[in-house]
Amino acid sequence: MAVITLLTDFGDKDYYVGLFKGDLYASSPSAKIVDISHSIPPYDIVTGAFFLKNVYAHYPKGTIHIARVYEQGLGKQKLLAAKYQNYYFIAPDNGFLTLVFDEKPDLIVEIDMKQAKLNTLEEYYCRVVKEITFNNNIGSIGIATSDYVEKRAMMPVLQEDKIIGNVIYVDNFGNAITNIHVDEIKRFDKNKQMRINYRKYDFIDRMVENYTDVPQTYSLARFNSLGYLELCINCGNAADLLGLTKGDAVQILFE
Repeated sequence: MAVITLLTDFGDKDYYVGLFKGDLYASSPSAKIVDISHSIPPYDIVTGAFFLKNVYAHYPKGTIHIARVYEQGLGKQKLLAAKYQNYYFIAPDNGFLTLVFDEKPDLIVEIDMKQAKLNTLEEYYCRVVKEITFNNNIGSIGIATSDYVEKRAMMPVLQEDKIIGNVIYVDNFGNAITNIHVDEIKRFDKNKQMRINYRKYDFIDRMVENYTDVPQTYSLARFNSLGYLELCINCGNAADLLGLTKGDAVQILFE
């Protein structure tokens, strides 16, 4: 039984997700379809890639991950399929996959959208899924390529006494998640005090493990389960109360 995950910027208000899932079940009735999220902000491949990058490996090997974020329509954009670390990925050619992968995939294929002459994008996705499900193969439904859009993720800057990063996502609780990973901290002197600077004169000096390690309404910083630094308020919305939005600079100072 194939496991298929869906990640889109379609939202939950419209019929688009239901239509696509119906087509997938019609073409692969025994498939198990799992929704990762359909609330990616429209056209936001950076947030979408952040989601998929951090969850894809939690599924069984051979899972088919479909990412439909910032699609431009049939005939306006290439469709790619890739095999990476024994997982399969299908996404438009807009740089999304290069933000997910840490290295070159085992194989990346441009889906042949000329010979089949299907009517909708959904039909092309279903065709790729069927080929993977029944033949464990993507090579026969397109041409191996190295000509695709590439994007680079925004990386933190490491200096002598500080790390400069950015807020990359604000979650449902208002926690501001940054691109600073715990592995970066290991390069600095453990005996120095860390302070988190999120505006010119605003700091957080409480680095804790759990939200409840500080009283309610107090601000804190912690490394989340993915290892990324996040700025939070216990039982409060840090993004609103601290004035943090995606893209804002955050610094860790070692003093």
